[in-house]
Amino acid sequence: MQPKVSVLISFYNLAPYVDQTLESVLAQKTNFPVEVLCADDGSDDGTIEKLRVWEKNYPDSVRVFVMDRTPGAKYEANARIQRMNAIRGRLFYEAKGEYVCYLDGDDFYTDVNKLQKQADILDADTDHRYVACGHNGCYYWESTGKTQPIEKPLRACSLTAKEYWSFLYIHTNALMFRNVGLQGIDPYTSGVQIIDNMLTFQFLPYGGIYYLPDCMFNYRQMEGSTYHRRSVYQNYILNALMLYQQSAIQKGLFGSGLVRFVFEYEQLFAARKDARLTREAQTYMENIRTYHAGRLRRIVNYNNESLPARLWCEIENPVWFFVTRVCRHYIWKPKVRALLEEARQKQAQNA
Repeated sequence: MQPKVSVLISFYNLAPYVDQTLESVLAQKTNFPVEVLCADDGSDDGTIEKLRVWEKNYPDSVRVFVMDRTPGAKYEANARIQRMNAIRGRLFYEAKGEYVCYLDGDDFYTDVNKLQKQADILDADTDHRYVACGHNGCYYWESTGKTQPIEKPLRACSLTAKEYWSFLYIHTNALMFRNVGLQGIDPYTSGVQIIDNMLTFQFLPYGGIYYLPDCMFNYRQMEGSTYHRRSVYQNYILNALMLYQQSAIQKGLFGSGLVRFVFEYEQLFAARKDARLTREAQTYMENIRTYHAGRLRRIVNYNNESLPARLWCEIENPVWFFVTRVCRHYIWKPKVRALLEEARQKQAQNA
């Protein structure tokens, strides 16, 4: 039977979490078929063997793909991201469902009706105003069992691509996308890094996003994750670079991007004279050159730049921060400002 939803799960050395993750997906209560596609990055801790057991026990639902990996090989920085891209791309091209959901192999669903709720919203959207339906999630600390909502307590709302990109973050694990690949559209032809925000941005040319406030998955916090293997400063760089990467996918959202990434640029600009951080930035200089991110380069490579370049850095960034404030005024329409004010008031009441 043709699946309606494809859940795409990526793994690497996550044997302790395989069962909980797959149980949370296969326990979903739906009135439609669901397929579960698992891609492993060549684990050597027993993850693959566990996945094969699930594939054997659920042959009609679970399929497993394994990437080649040189025994003992370690991939860091861009090489690690490229392998993540390859996994997610392979899963997307294999998906047969009308809708697709990504999930990291150490995270798990906490609401058995999650897939049904999201599919119902997208089914009702016969005009295809939304390319995705997303929801809130919770940070989850296994050692204590503590959870904390990832995002502000916004109410359910519909957002255009510009509105979403200007102010809201929905974790990729919490999004259900229309499978635009079934219409012959390849959202990955841009060649940008398919991580986090940019994965979502690949789909924004095809519609907005409907948001649900429900926390329906747990985002496990682990020190060995790809995010934590980078420093905070390096994560700022990769986030700031998205302002340039987005133009390779869709024009017309530059102003929204300015608003979205102004925090990262302000943090990087404030730390521009720190020689230690300049050395940290060298890991991603190739990425910066690839996307001709001159302003970003002058900030993070400040101590290695020529005197004219440093002087220009001191002039251009205050100007761009002003432009961002202008964009914030015009892009954050009354609806968005009202949503943010409502969230602020809720937080104040709960404090």
